[in-house]
Amino acid sequence: MVGKKDKKAVLTGMLTAIGLVSALSLHLCSRMESKLAEGAQVIRNEWGAGDYKIRLLAQAGEWRREIALSVGERQYTFEEKEKLLKELLASLPDLVKGRNQDLNHVTTDLDLITSVSGYPFWLSWESENDKRIEPNGRVKREEILKGGEWVSLRVLIRDREQEISGNYELRAFLLPEILTEEDLFFQQLEERLIREEKDSSSGPVDLPQSMDGKEIRWKEEKSEYSVFVFLLFMAGAVLVRWGVDRDHKKSIQKRNKQLLAEYAGFVNMLRLYLIAGLTVKKAFIRIANDYASQKMSLGKKYLHQEIETLCWQLENGMSEEQAYQEWGKRCGETRYRRLSFLLGVHLKQGNRQLLSLLAQESEAAQEDRRNFARKAGEEAGTKLLIPMIMMLAVVMMLVLLPAYLGFGTV
Repeated sequence: MVGKKDKKAVLTGMLTAIGLVSALSLHLCSRMESKLAEGAQVIRNEWGAGDYKIRLLAQAGEWRREIALSVGERQYTFEEKEKLLKELLASLPDLVKGRNQDLNHVTTDLDLITSVSGYPFWLSWESENDKRIEPNGRVKREEILKGGEWVSLRVLIRDREQEISGNYELRAFLLPEILTEEDLFFQQLEERLIREEKDSSSGPVDLPQSMDGKEIRWKEEKSEYSVFVFLLFMAGAVLVRWGVDRDHKKSIQKRNKQLLAEYAGFVNMLRLYLIAGLTVKKAFIRIANDYASQKMSLGKKYLHQEIETLCWQLENGMSEEQAYQEWGKRCGETRYRRLSFLLGVHLKQGNRQLLSLLAQESEAAQEDRRNFARKAGEEAGTKLLIPMIMMLAVVMMLVLLPAYLGFGTV
């Protein structure tokens, strides 16, 4: 089992390694993506990639200064655009054919692109027959005659400045859908089932037992959710178990906090009863009786419930020393274990020394109680820190937003 120091060392080493790798990767990426060429040139982004800002360090002798430069994307002249348009129109059939051999043999969907890398144009498409070729390039070849069918595609090409804009036409020849023998068989079977269902609208549907010399066996396909339901319940069981464990831990923490908070008062009360002349056994019985009479108003008190159990054990013949030891174990906290040991020892040494030890224990318990209250206050302050920061952020936004938007200017 990994110790606490070893675990810290492992986590620290992992975080350090991740940090070094991340820093090195960022450094290499920044070097690879440098926009400054060797010949003191700043490289522009291609058309459509957008503008960017670069920080340059200028050195002139002993003088050094950082300069921020905004670099716009590449712009084309009118003559360059005309030349690029001719190149685009020449290569457009190959760009939109997709996985087809060419536009004269269309058997799958087309790739109706809206832009081409390296060309400063936008393209928008319109089909002559949307039932055959949709605007997104999807091709529907159902019910096309054996000879095939031509469909015209119109494309509008324009640039950002609207200096060049024009409509152009491409023609695609759609080949009929080629069905295998299996596809054709099941297509005919489906059509036959549809006819049977319509013909027997008032009774059961008779499924064909054979067709084209092939025997047909039928089986109902049912949705199987058993595995999903099992996994769902397994996940629920895990969540329930996690929730029960979480609630159990919370209840234990609540119990321990309450026991620690009541320890100082309990030790003082026990000491006062002993000073008044009661034995330890009678003092416990007296405290249990006081709690029983005020149980409705005091609510659930874990310490007094353990004291009631202790009194019940004493009444049923358990020895005082064993009863005190059992009581300390049930309370669980170190303070109660030590007190149960002191109560067991007093049976042999007498009440006088016990009173002295209880006085010391009372002072130590009071100090623990003050530390406990201080710690609880710090935890409450920490929980309030996030809402306070959020409120501060809202106030700062309310103050700075009008100034940022220019409100109140003359």
